[in-house]
Formats: sequence, C-alpha cells, structure tokens
Amino acid sequence: MKGGVIKGIENIISHPNMDEGEMVFQIKNLIYESEIHHVKPHESRSISELIGENLDLIKNGMTDDKVLRTGFKDLDNIIGGFSFGELNVIAGRPGMGKTVLLVNLVLKMSETVPVLYFSFELSESQLSSRFISTLSKIPANKIAQQNLTMDEMEFLFSLEETIANHQIFINDSCSNSFTAFKENCQKQIEENGVKVIIVDYIQLMGSSRNRNSRELEISYISRELKNIAKNNNVCIIAASQLSRNSERREGNRPQLADLSDSAAIEQNADKVMMIYRPEYYGLEEDEQGNSTKNVMELLIRKNRNGPVNDIKLKRDSEFTTITDFDEYTTGFSFSQNRLDELDRPPF
Repeated sequence: MKGGVIKGIENIISHPNMDEGEMVFQIKNLIYESEIHHVKPHESRSISELIGENLDLIKNGMTDDKVLRTGFKDLDNIIGGFSFGELNVIAGRPGMGKTVLLVNLVLKMSETVPVLYFSFELSESQLSSRFISTLSKIPANKIAQQNLTMDEMEFLFSLEETIANHQIFINDSCSNSFTAFKENCQKQIEENGVKVIIVDYIQLMGSSRNRNSRELEISYISRELKNIAKNNNVCIIAASQLSRNSERREGNRPQLADLSDSAAIEQNADKVMMIYRPEYYGLEEDEQGNSTKNVMELLIRKNRNGPVNDIKLKRDSEFTTITDFDEYTTGFSFSQNRLDELDRPPF
C-alpha cells in the first residue's frame, strides 16, 4: 500500500496540466484514502447483545446519547427527534426558508450539545447576523445595515450573555474541498465534542471526485456525509435544493423526485423533510379555508424508522423566528359593546 501511495504521488506531481493547488488537494485525498484502508473495523457483536441493548432502550426510553429533540413539538412527535449516526435532509426551493429553519433548530439544539455549522452560501458574518436576528427578532437586513434604534442597539448588546449559552461553531471555508470539510469535522468532534453538523447546503459543496458528472459528485458527497455521521455517532442535518419540477405541478407541493442533482441524496438520507409555503405561490387559504399567512409546512417525505406525515410551523412576520403551530381558532369573539350589554341589568 505504501508503494502505491508513493507511485500515486509521483503521478500527480508529474501531471502536465495540474496547478499547485490542485496537486496538494489530490495528494491529500490520496493519503486520506490510504488511511481509510488501514482503519481497523469494529468487532462483530452477537444479536442477543444488540437486542438486549434495544430492549433496555425501549424499557427506559431513548437517552440523550441516542437522540436529540428538535424543540418543535409536532415534529418530535412524528420523528422522535434526530438520532445520532443519521443523515437528515431539509430540502426546499430558494426562498422557502431553509437557512431560517436551520438557524432556529441550531439555537434549540445548541443549548444541550455543541453544533458545527458549515455555511457555503453566507459568510460567517452574514450567518452570525441571522442568529442575532432570530434571537432578537430584529430583521437581519436592519442589523447588517446597522439601521437600528437606540432601544434595539441596547437589546442586541444584552444578548451577549444569552448567546454564550449556545455551543455553536461556524465555518464558511470548505466549499471547494471535501477533504478539508472532513478534516474540520474530525477536529471539531475531537476538540469540542461536536454532536451535530449542519451543511448549508449540499449543492454548494465540491469534491475532486467525478467532476465531470455533477450527479456522481453529489452522490459521493451524500454518501460520505452519511459515513461521517455513522462513524462518528453524530447527527448531520444537510440542506438541499429542489428542482423546478414542483413549480410546474398543481399545488406546487414538492416530492422526493424533486431533489436536485442526485437520487442518491434520498437513498443515503435517513430522514428527508421538505419546506413548503403556500403563500409563496399566492395561495392565501388552504383547502379548509384557513389562512396560510406565515404558515410554513414541513413535509416529511422519508423517515427510515417511523411514519411520514406533514406538520405546520409558524414564522413571524419578519421571517426570523419559527415556532410551533397553534391550531386555527374560529376567530369568534364578543365585541366590547356586547360585553357591556351583558353586564347591564335586564330591566
């Protein structure tokens, strides 16, 4: 194996059309692949031992080292939370609110476990503004433009202690190197005990593999994301784009086939959830006549170990905070004049 690595490095160095940066990248990949072959596999375990462990979990309930609650009541009721060792995908068309949902999830989860957030679209500064916006409920554009009132400024400074209670690490530098991405994951897992890794989003990631076929490249990336989750017992939540197919469909509701670039995303993911906002498509009421204003639907299209269903979430008017959805009310109430009449004596 050692001789094969040396030969591979010699071939890379002697390549006539490869620049220095690409050479370094290829050599790192070659060394990484060599190391993988030397990893000692886990010992096989008896089925009776494994079943015993599962029965203990059933008896005592899922422990915190096995599952992480999302903080959204209806979502947790269906999926039971995010399990460690799983790849979870949150998909949506542009403008649906993928990053907003991820930020809200991270703020809930980072109170109990360290979270590593890879941002491939927003810079570290832009993403941190999103977190500040969600905590303060002040629109991100006002924060970015520093168009704030004195009261808003004072409130933002008061959040410093609050954000210190959240274990969040942000990285915006690994989009062109999957090797660097894996190295950063491993480093944060070992040094900071990271248990959740956010990828925002898959289609902006790149690798040296299959560069002539975007579908094969995305297949490789999604498979490796699953391997990272499983081998390190961490939860990976990856955002994904959807194709335009849903916009040509009556009702515009997305399906698994709409996942962009590769069917392997669906195959490798343990859970797939799709964001759908009816009002984005001009649908002001649902089939029951209820208003869709500020309603965000999460369509659970794949759940490897449980049921699939749709849930509703509620976003605020500034699109900063997402909360559990309260059931529709009838809208009936007494007017103040009528209440005054009821207080008067009958004659």
